[in-house]
Amino acid sequence: MSSYGRSFVVVVLTLFCLFLTQAYGLRKVKPIDDVQPKKTLAVHNQIRAAVGVAPLVWNETVAAYAQRYANKQARAGICQFSDMRHSGGPYGENIAAGWVQPKDQMSGPIAAKFWLTEKPNYDHATNKCKDVCGHYTQMVANQSSSLGCGSFRCHDNELIWIVCDYYPMPVGDANTRPY
Repeated sequence: MSSYGRSFVVVVLTLFCLFLTQAYGLRKVKPIDDVQPKKTLAVHNQIRAAVGVAPLVWNETVAAYAQRYANKQARAGICQFSDMRHSGGPYGENIAAGWVQPKDQMSGPIAAKFWLTEKPNYDHATNKCKDVCGHYTQMVANQSSSLGCGSFRCHDNELIWIVCDYYPMPVGDANTRPY
């Protein structure tokens, strides 16, 4: 085959691949697929058990609130990390984001494990953070008894945001330890 023929085949195949990507794109994902309630709750409860805190239960009312907030952020086009804000609602709240990837894709359980990385920053003796630790202390706060999470995607379905809310809202002041 001549070089012209090979070039023509490459161009045709490239256009065909582009057409297929546009036609089918990434699969449609329901928010619950990213949240994974049972696994998210299990990871939270493992983390809480490690410090002697009672387990959380899944709360559909709190989950609905988290999903409504996630939907509001998606409708507003909030996709930049610097634009994300907490809901300011009646619950304690953690938010995380991560890109779609083949392994350890952002999800409720992965977000909880990510927040656990803040544990070394929390000094239980002084009840102070050496660096960021508020997501971790939110997860293990013994004042909270239930959890609900929501999610949304942006950037052509490739950036996943997880919003987890905790009820009741922990006190989180200098005089109240999370455990």
